[in-house]
Amino acid sequence: MGPTASGKTSLAIDLHNSFPIEIISVDSVMVYKGCDIGSAKPTKDILLKHPHHLIDCVDPESIFTVADFYKKSIELIDKIHQKNKVPFFVGGSMMYFNSLLKGLDSLPERDEAYRLELEKIKKNEGIESLYLTLLKKDPTYAKKVKSKDIQRIIRALEVIKITGKTFTSQTGIIKTNIFSDKFNLHQYGIYEEDRTMLHKNIEDRLRTMIDNGLLTEVSDLLSNYKIPLNHPIRKAVNYKQAISFINSDCDQKEFYDQSFYATRQLAKRQTTWLRSWKDINLFSLNSKDKVKDKIKSLISSL
Repeated sequence: MGPTASGKTSLAIDLHNSFPIEIISVDSVMVYKGCDIGSAKPTKDILLKHPHHLIDCVDPESIFTVADFYKKSIELIDKIHQKNKVPFFVGGSMMYFNSLLKGLDSLPERDEAYRLELEKIKKNEGIESLYLTLLKKDPTYAKKVKSKDIQRIIRALEVIKITGKTFTSQTGIIKTNIFSDKFNLHQYGIYEEDRTMLHKNIEDRLRTMIDNGLLTEVSDLLSNYKIPLNHPIRKAVNYKQAISFINSDCDQKEFYDQSFYATRQLAKRQTTWLRSWKDINLFSLNSKDKVKDKIKSLISSL
């Protein structure tokens, strides 16, 4: 695991050449068909030579959730083990990784109609209105989330509406650590205190994305699919900013600057997760050979 543009995919491909692993993508955007350039998805040729599970497996009109990732991952682990191979998770969606480690609470599925109602309230009255509603319905949980955290606020209000119970009363019930109970788990992360190189990688990659047709890709997605306004694609880094440009809400320079800033903020959040992650081996950006040596030693001992 590691921040965006840290070279996780290229490292996984290199390891796939050397070890009996099967790669499972941990990316909330690469799962969608057609989200290729903006998600830095491996090319078709690379995927033919180095197959990745959970890439290009969901139509953009559908929504892939953390619960979907969790369920499919558990199924994949069993299938890969039956082949006497090692499941190798690689990506930067830290919430997905966290779901595997801690399990998931038994909560109801999304209510898209109600979510659209909440999105309209947000648009007309502001996110503050939704936060105040949550504060009235579940003050304990409201005090745990940031007042601008729209995803958590909407999810909590949704669960409260469907179940008639507070969100707090239905979370934190799962105590078993599924991975540590069932599997030998080894965690590796790319982490760099000096982010100069990472920021350079982000800048170079963004320019390449734009040169390779990011705006055309997003325009085609909007034309070919009915993507709901509350869909994760519309909020994903690069896609959100490209949609703003296509809708004439910003000019080309603003589009570039906003994408660059949003990607750096994403990398910062991912790095914060890593800094507090338990039982993980951390490596700098330019020490990937050490990761390879570690994994070689691990697999040799199996």
